[in-house]
Amino acid sequence: MPIPLLERSPREVARTVSRTIEELEDVKGCRQVNVRMTGKRLDISAHVFLNSSLRFEDVHRIVSTIERAVRSKVQRTARITVQTEPIGHTRTGIAGLVAQVVEQVPGSRGVHNIHLQKIAGRWCVDLRLEVTANTTVKRAHAISQEVERRIKASDPSISEVTVHVESASELISRELEGRGTELRWYIEHVAKRFPEIKSVHGIKIRRNHRNLTVVLRCGFAPGMSIKQAQEISNKLENTVRTAYPAVSELEIHEEPT
Repeated sequence: MPIPLLERSPREVARTVSRTIEELEDVKGCRQVNVRMTGKRLDISAHVFLNSSLRFEDVHRIVSTIERAVRSKVQRTARITVQTEPIGHTRTGIAGLVAQVVEQVPGSRGVHNIHLQKIAGRWCVDLRLEVTANTTVKRAHAISQEVERRIKASDPSISEVTVHVESASELISRELEGRGTELRWYIEHVAKRFPEIKSVHGIKIRRNHRNLTVVLRCGFAPGMSIKQAQEISNKLENTVRTAYPAVSELEIHEEPT
């Protein structure tokens, strides 16, 4: 009897996800498939190559098809982030630059599904911006405008930016249902600001009245000194505590990747 997908290793699940995506029409290739288990839910990210002549509407249609296909294959509740790249064009650093810029905008809770299209030699960027659930419409609009302004200012080859604002309400719903927490998502997301941190896992969050205790594991390069790793862990801890004052204790275990 075959082993269920959710009982297989992340690497095995990633291979299944990659095959599922590459079998779809219009997909020209797939790489950098990452799978992580958060609570009982899979977090899946993939880098997909598409024809550069596709319109944004077509890209969104294909991405939706990818999301449905992957969920039907591995897990219906999986969170899927698809990053697209027009085949035949080089976009070295553009997507990374966009993500970095968005992370620095006050009020932004992250970005996903960054799509790029090159028209007349210049980049058009389409992305989904996440804000907290209690953000007002006025404030969300202001954050969106600032994101657009900073992205355009970051690189003269970017001519157009389309921002779709999403509420983090689903993250809060998962917290209430015990399927995950907004804090857990934030830790995983903010850790990406530190390139020395190769992985974040084993996050455990305990609530004691109004205070939170957090324990997690960070993976570092095996050759890095423990002093360097602890310095980076301290920076991560300070960042999390600043964003979440209710975190009274935060314990980070450094380990080799």
